[in-house]
Amino acid sequence: MEYRDDVRLITRIAHMYYEDELTQNDIAKKLGISRPKVSRLLKRARELGIVQITIRSEHSYPDLEKQIETIFGIREAIIVPYYPEENDGLKDVLGRAAATYFLRVVADNVVVGLSWGTTLFKLLNHIHSTRNYDINFVSLIGGIGNAKIDVHSNQIVLACAKTMGGKAHLLHAPAVVDSLKVKESICSDKRIKEVLELGNRADIAIVGIGQPGSPTMMEAGYFTQKDMEELKKAKAIGDLCSAFFDINGKRCDVDINDRIIGISLDQLKKIPLVIGVAGGKNKKKSILGALRGGYLDVLVTDTETAKFLVKVGG
Repeated sequence: MEYRDDVRLITRIAHMYYEDELTQNDIAKKLGISRPKVSRLLKRARELGIVQITIRSEHSYPDLEKQIETIFGIREAIIVPYYPEENDGLKDVLGRAAATYFLRVVADNVVVGLSWGTTLFKLLNHIHSTRNYDINFVSLIGGIGNAKIDVHSNQIVLACAKTMGGKAHLLHAPAVVDSLKVKESICSDKRIKEVLELGNRADIAIVGIGQPGSPTMMEAGYFTQKDMEELKKAKAIGDLCSAFFDINGKRCDVDINDRIIGISLDQLKKIPLVIGVAGGKNKKKSILGALRGGYLDVLVTDTETAKFLVKVGG
C-alpha cells in the first residue's frame, strides 16, 4: 500500500478528475505538480481500486465481438441480440446495426456497392442522413427475376441514393442467365460494362450472405432443380452476390457461378471495405464460409451466430 499522504493525493486527484470533471492540466496547475504525474496517479488510482470503472453492456457484446475479430482477422464485428426468425425482427435489427455502421464510416467521393436480399432491404428503414453526400451507389448484381422487386439490388441502390443524395448506377440485366454465351453478349453492352467496372472499383460494399435453397433464392426463378442438385454436389454452403462458395470459403466449381452477371468473389475480395450483414440459425455455416474465404472486413450478425463462430473457430 502507498504511504498515507500518497493515497490522500491519489484520492484527491481522482475526485477532481472524475467528479469535478477538471482536466489533467487544471489539476496539475491547482496542485503544483506536472501533468504526466497527474496521469500516472490517475492510473495508480485504478490499480489500487480507489477508482473502479464499470461499463454497462446490456445489449452490447464487446468480448464476443473481440473474439470474432481475433479469430477471423476482420476489422470489426458488430453483434446484435438474437430474435426468433418467425418474423422480421432479427432482420430489422441487423439492418439497423449495418446502417449505423455505414453512416459512421461513409464519406464523400466514394463508390458504394450494394447486393440484394431481404436483410439488406431492412437497412433502408434506418438510413437517415442529415445531409446530402457526393456518393456513387452501384448495383453489384443484376435483377432477381420473379422475387419481390423491393429486394432487388437496383431498388436498394435507388433508395439509398434518394435518401443520401448520391447518384444511382443500376445494373439492368438478369442476375443469372442461361448460358455463358448469353452472359458475354449482355456484358458486351457499353452501359452494362460501365456499371460492372464501377462495381469492381467500389470503396465500400454492403452485402447479404445467402445459402442455397433459401426462399428468396427459389422465388427468384433463376435456379432450376438441376442447379440445386449441382450446388449440393459441390457442397455449396453460401453465396455472396449469388456467387457460391463452400464451408472453407472456396469458390464452388459449378456452372451457375459462370452465368452470374455481377461481381465475382475474387473481385469482391479486392474491395477495401466489405460489410457482410446476415444472421439466424440457417445462415451460421454460410457466414462461417464467407469469413473463412476472407471476403468480409466487417460482420454484422446476432449473438447465437457469433457464439457458433467462436465455438468452431477459424
